[in-house]
Amino acid sequence: MVVATRQLGRHVTVLFGHEQGKYPDGNTVVVQGRGGSVLIDPALSVRNAQPPLAVDTVLLTHTHEDHAAGLSAVTTTDIRVHEDDLAALRSVDGLMRLYGIAESHWPQMTDLVTERFHFEGWPSATGLVDGDVIDLGDVRVHAIHAPGHTSGHTVYLAEDDDGVRVLVMGDIDLSTFGPYYGDASSSLEAFETTLAALRDLRADHYVTFHHKGVIDGSDVFRDAIDTYAAVFGRRRESLLALLDQPRTFDQLVESGIVYRSGTRPPLFGDSVERHSIRRHLDRVLADGDVATDGSHYWRHE
Repeated sequence: MVVATRQLGRHVTVLFGHEQGKYPDGNTVVVQGRGGSVLIDPALSVRNAQPPLAVDTVLLTHTHEDHAAGLSAVTTTDIRVHEDDLAALRSVDGLMRLYGIAESHWPQMTDLVTERFHFEGWPSATGLVDGDVIDLGDVRVHAIHAPGHTSGHTVYLAEDDDGVRVLVMGDIDLSTFGPYYGDASSSLEAFETTLAALRDLRADHYVTFHHKGVIDGSDVFRDAIDTYAAVFGRRRESLLALLDQPRTFDQLVESGIVYRSGTRPPLFGDSVERHSIRRHLDRVLADGDVATDGSHYWRHE
């Protein structure tokens, strides 16, 4: 259930999930204008909203199970996500392909997303692109493509006639865990570019789906995004430290650079490590910091 709400200006309301939207929950945003309403990222917490939520349009920042967990309980005829994530929203198999997990894990993962997160696939959903605007009369919602977490990850800037600007950031969550780029469609380089671009995007409030909730003011936001982006470098250094001795790729995955010891999810954690390590490994190989004989990798002296 929604545990708290906060009004940001006259038009934007944040519906906070359990523990500031800690996974598997999240923080949902409603934008209400005189010409219509938009709901962004319906989390588990909105499933039991009373009265049930009814809006004109639902926007997803991207297609992941937790961002659509409340979607089947929301009354709407207009569901949109960036076109790069659209296939994943339309079917469970599309979602599995976006994750990039081994097909042997598809049945278990399908059970997880359908039973715990109520993911059913929405074939009628439509795609949006960077620069799309939903005009609600006295407030507008701008789609800003922000890839990296997924190829279609998009943030939404709500700007009203009073000049209040609210940036809804999805899974650019500014957490101590750091950026997540462990899916088949994720990109380390795109994530870095996205964070650099967003750093200078001025808003009055910044809303994350998990953990932080609402950050007020651009100065606080810039400090938070710099701390968040620093995790890229720490993971690179963790990988290089592992390569002080020759290791196979599977040995690197077993050691890991993303999850702390004892916290790796049993169903998909190995896949996240594989995708993340591969992206960092490709970079350090290209930079000449690491050598390989085709089966083992080691730090280049």
